[in-house]
Amino acid sequence: MPVAFDELERLVLIADAGPLLRLAAADLLDTMRLSNRQIAIVDMVEHEACHRHPDKPFAREILSWIERSGAAVRRVETTEGIAYAALLEREKTPENVAKLKRLQRDGGERAVRDYVEGLAPSDVRSVQVAYDDPNVQTLLLASKVPVELVAAERFLHTLAGRGHHAPSPPEPPALHARRHR
Repeated sequence: MPVAFDELERLVLIADAGPLLRLAAADLLDTMRLSNRQIAIVDMVEHEACHRHPDKPFAREILSWIERSGAAVRRVETTEGIAYAALLEREKTPENVAKLKRLQRDGGERAVRDYVEGLAPSDVRSVQVAYDDPNVQTLLLASKVPVELVAAERFLHTLAGRGHHAPSPPEPPALHARRHR
């Protein structure tokens, strides 16, 4: 059973498949729960990381982690994900295949924007967004809640620094943050 919004204080949101893949490769997926934040993964990010190519490295590990995490990981349905699922059910005409490809390109990031734009200050205290794609920064400008953007390398470095042994990531880039007042 997912945690109700009124119980959330802080949220960590995974903005694309890259951070999940990096965490899985470093064997740090379970460590994410040590952040004392509700973890949210939008449908398009889950699809990209686990379902589009289920034989890709770490796809099964990520899906297994999501499923065994229960309420610690919120699976979020978005308008972007609903549209994508509907297109998958349609006949594979050239036009529909072109639409699917457009939705796949940055679909996770757009789904994150859809979700974050729907959050109100009464829903969450803050949202930390782990991302790989620098375009995420501009996609979240309309947020009504405080958003902290954390590059995937920095996020990985922070989790690894909590005493868990994993391969050291390269020097993390500067933390990008945008705060609302």
